Amino acid sequence: MKNLEFTRIDDRLIHGQVVAAWLRTYSNVKEILVVDDKTAADPFMHEMFRLLVPNDVSISIQTVDEAAETLKKELPKPTMIIVKLPLTIIQLMEKGIEFTDINIGGMGMSGTRKKLFQNVSSTEEENEMIKSMMAQGVNVEIQIIPAAKSINLKNILK
Repeated sequence: MKNLEFTRIDDRLIHGQVVAAWLRTYSNVKEILVVDDKTAADPFMHEMFRLLVPNDVSISIQTVDEAAETLKKELPKPTMIIVKLPLTIIQLMEKGIEFTDINIGGMGMSGTRKKLFQNVSSTEEENEMIKSMMAQGVNVEIQIIPAAKSINLKNILK
């Protein structure tokens, strides 16, 4: 997909690591597309995220349906996509959106999640979603910060 620079699963969405580390690594990114139905309906979160993002980077917060329509068109500028859950990526893929690489950053321990790798946790259902992504040719890696070694999940989720 033209102008898609980076796609990340991070249950915190936009936070210091994204702004300080990932935007520095992907310095050509001029748009962050947050895809999350609940966050898209929360004006307070829109304002909070806008305050965190540098002035030269725009932010769009969309539902899965809105994002699918956006992504079916050519992205006008270099874009980073951030979602909370693997389910969001699966939903976008079911709507015809293709991904080549997915970065998993923050998926914290909660509910029925168990440790997947270091401080990244997932449920069995999320593991199956990640396996489904990989079965469709998507490269899925865990990399919390750019300076850390990336870990390909095909070596962990067999």
